[in-house]
Amino acid sequence: MQELGGILEWTVDYGDGPRSASVPHAWGQDVPVYHEGPVIYRASVTVPASARVLRFHGVSYAADVSINGQPTTRHRGLWSGFDVPVDAHAGRAIEIDVVVTKHGGLEFPVEEVASGFLPYVYHTFGGIYREVTWEAEEFVPSPRPEPRIAAQGGKLYLDGKPFYLRGVLHWGWYPQLGHANPDEATIRAELDAVRRLGFNAVKFCLWVPPHRYLRLLDEYGLVAWLELPLWAPHPEPEKRTAIRRELEAIVREYQSYANIIAWTIGCETGERAEPEFRREMVAFVQRATGCPLVRDVSGGAEMYGGDLQEFGTFDDFHPYADTHFFPSMLDSLLPGPRTPRPILLGETNDADVHRDLARIRKEAPYWASNDPELNAKGVRWQYDLPHVVPTTRFSTAPHENRHERLMEWSRQKSIFMRKSVVEGIRMREAIGGYVQTGLRDTPISSSGILDDWGDVRYDPSEMDPWNAEDVFFLIPYRRPAWVNGGNRPGFLDPRNHFTGRISVRVGLAVTHGRRVPIRWSLVNAHGDNVANGTVDSVAVPDLGAREVLQVHWECPEPGEFTLAVESGTVHNAWPIWVVPRLDLDGWALRDPLDLLHGVPSSASGVGVVSTRFHGEHRPDIQFLLDECTIAAPFWREAEYEFFDADFWSHLPLVGRWERWLPIATDRVIDVDALAKHWGRDYQVLMNRVDMRTYQEAPVLIRYAHGFVTTLRPFGGFGKQPYGVRNNPVGTAFLHGLMHLRYTGHAPV
Repeated sequence: MQELGGILEWTVDYGDGPRSASVPHAWGQDVPVYHEGPVIYRASVTVPASARVLRFHGVSYAADVSINGQPTTRHRGLWSGFDVPVDAHAGRAIEIDVVVTKHGGLEFPVEEVASGFLPYVYHTFGGIYREVTWEAEEFVPSPRPEPRIAAQGGKLYLDGKPFYLRGVLHWGWYPQLGHANPDEATIRAELDAVRRLGFNAVKFCLWVPPHRYLRLLDEYGLVAWLELPLWAPHPEPEKRTAIRRELEAIVREYQSYANIIAWTIGCETGERAEPEFRREMVAFVQRATGCPLVRDVSGGAEMYGGDLQEFGTFDDFHPYADTHFFPSMLDSLLPGPRTPRPILLGETNDADVHRDLARIRKEAPYWASNDPELNAKGVRWQYDLPHVVPTTRFSTAPHENRHERLMEWSRQKSIFMRKSVVEGIRMREAIGGYVQTGLRDTPISSSGILDDWGDVRYDPSEMDPWNAEDVFFLIPYRRPAWVNGGNRPGFLDPRNHFTGRISVRVGLAVTHGRRVPIRWSLVNAHGDNVANGTVDSVAVPDLGAREVLQVHWECPEPGEFTLAVESGTVHNAWPIWVVPRLDLDGWALRDPLDLLHGVPSSASGVGVVSTRFHGEHRPDIQFLLDECTIAAPFWREAEYEFFDADFWSHLPLVGRWERWLPIATDRVIDVDALAKHWGRDYQVLMNRVDMRTYQEAPVLIRYAHGFVTTLRPFGGFGKQPYGVRNNPVGTAFLHGLMHLRYTGHAPV
């Protein structure tokens, strides 16, 4: 295909007369967002003598093309290009009319065409949004390339070398453009950030990038995963004809890219895509591309429901567990006796942060507006920002509500979440890679490595230790608890310990196998070296994960430490918190489920600790498990405010997220339900703010008679230690509440 240049001068007519337009073009805010057309584009040009076709590289959604008033070409599908024959007009002046109708309206409903996910991120867009060029020859699918990717059992090899996928999820959201055709400068800015932050792949999730994106990926040494735009299709099979045609056209156009190392037909379709359709599409992609990694549904029926008959050559899961449940979730996805084949986490590890709502309110971007002409709800199930931005205290009174501090706290919390999860993924060598959600903040989420303005959220130094080819990780010691006559799974927390003999195990996951020398050091909060050591050489195979180090030391005094491990350029570090084995005696327990097992109970205690709610009784410390609570994840989509600095000065937990992991909950306090029993005369000490809806609910409050919380010093969730006596953070937290209840301060 020889490009002869593009048509630069167009007009666009929305029904009120033509106006000048520069193609690529989407009609954006020129008309209400729900306007589906038809819209007429027109150009008067002279056809180059050597031009055979006029190539439209992308029109959303339907295009009817006429030349000199004569209908010439009809095309349906926003992601594939199409040719208009012009050889009969070579060297002559012609008038080209393109009647464009976008999807999302009555004529082309979102679920009946290959819409992808963008309508659920913001809305549909319409227009000639990609280039229009004269070409010397018609498009013919290129021969499929030799695949660069290969699988041996569960391991991946790229260009013959071991490969571990570290991808970032890209939804194709470009608010500054209003369409999915970024220019070269924008793509380079994205790829600079992607590469600097340690990723080696981009997953194009339910959209198709322009060809320049695939070419630039090669320049940056990155690879692609292309997920075809099949999301929530109409459940009736007869509606699948148009979608199949559109998907096949995309594959034929993009089949020549060897740097597309994985293809998926769609995402989380559940019952909406019948087995025969999925089987045939997998076979079509395999024939067209020759790619060894092809799968029907990203996410998988085992995780998202639907027909358990699945097709393809690798397993693909989308775990979005809360951080303390993530290790157990990952264990449930391991292959066991199944036939070994690659396991990829096609979406995972999102971490919504507190976005700059004050700036959004000031700048009033169209995608956050409550004006339906700019930002109609459409098919979105989430539609929070139009209600949040004008009303939340973080945008209306940001300074008084410590808005910027909350932004930074949430950013740091997201780093802790992502680091913890990825270290857990890498220690499970059956998993061949992951795709983190996501590249950029969108109207429905704030979990991007880029914020709402495309600025990089993280510094490479914050991600280098764990989003890399080789990663050190901590290995928890097992500690099965004895409960009701038998053992239950239980673990010790490697970041939190009691004074005395302390032991930590460290593992290393590598991409390219080697023998490595290890150096480690332990420093206290003042930077003083407490202990250090070396291991001469440890062998780790290709794409393997092995224990490489055990660190043991005597620690008679409580304190804060940092354990750092390195081998050449590979390094990682973790905070280590050591607390005394505190005396919890002298309190009466109301604990019918024995959650506080091992904590002595005194009938004549100075106070009462209760794990069973009874409205007529007012214990000194009430742990809420179900009554007067509302379900809410602790880590995902959440940030926390801490009130009463004096209180928290005695409980050193604020901002120290490794200390929250062992006591995190999945409930918040239903203050309305609780008020029916104990009234509203309470003080919020720890407040959960939902990062999408901005609804608020506390997890720790103080009444005159004592504390009420949904936090869990007894742990027991996921990989949390089971029981207060196995949980140093839980012991310190419970002990602190006990003493703060009566003395107003915790003991030194």
